[in-house]
Amino acid sequence: MRNGNILNQIELAFEELPKSEQKIAKYILDYSKDVLYMNIKELAEKSKSSSAAVVRFCKSIGVESFGNLKVRISAESSQGITVGNLDIEDREAVSSIVEKTLSNTIQVFEDTAHQIETVAVENVVEMLQKADMVYVYGVGASFLIAEDIAQKWRRLGKKVYAISDYHLLLSTMATQNENAVFWGISYSGQTKEVLLLIEKAKSFGMSTIGLSRIGQHKLAGSVDVLLTTARAPEARLRSAATSSRFAQLFVIDIVFLAYAAAQYEFTIEQLEKSRHAVIDLKDEW
Repeated sequence: MRNGNILNQIELAFEELPKSEQKIAKYILDYSKDVLYMNIKELAEKSKSSSAAVVRFCKSIGVESFGNLKVRISAESSQGITVGNLDIEDREAVSSIVEKTLSNTIQVFEDTAHQIETVAVENVVEMLQKADMVYVYGVGASFLIAEDIAQKWRRLGKKVYAISDYHLLLSTMATQNENAVFWGISYSGQTKEVLLLIEKAKSFGMSTIGLSRIGQHKLAGSVDVLLTTARAPEARLRSAATSSRFAQLFVIDIVFLAYAAAQYEFTIEQLEKSRHAVIDLKDEW
């Protein structure tokens, strides 16, 4: 697997980091090659921070340890990886826009693939297998992800509700009597409606899943299992909505395929049933 761009992730996370961790981030961005030859104590001294702050910084950007961080930086240096954060310009040619969109998309896929936690995926698969009912919710672009989840698992016979109306979904959840899971989607990890529904779901006795970007946010501490994407590049014309959507769909595809692999024969049988039902409908036309 190719490494994602860790320096890109540090740059995108910079403004949300605590001051002590921002000092570390700035030093690494300015002197990334020098950092390869330092230990935690030396980096803390050079960045005028502390060893504990270096450990916290690694967790904030989704890296297990300082040693792993140095491995990522070294791999990027040797491969000549460049940051895929490219915004469009006034009256830019379509061919150039195609190249920039491709670059941003590939970058966010690679970053997400590198940091996704396989244990989290396995836990979500197990939760979905046990659930009789799944409720999915997101606001704005995140609701598109909710609809994708619903249509995927419905084809396998799972009862899934993706309802955009917050109050209607809440009233539906309140009256269910089955073993249910709530799946909240928020790229920022701070969407008020999603956080409130998670709180309500727990009060109803439901297990909870979250899908968000890597980092420190309220959603991370609210759910039983958290799936994360890499941070998508922020841009003036909302390319972040595009990149984050691709990253979220990528994670959903991974979870769905892992779910399918865990019950392969049943999945094939269900998909064949749904495919033939559509074919039969077309024949009737």
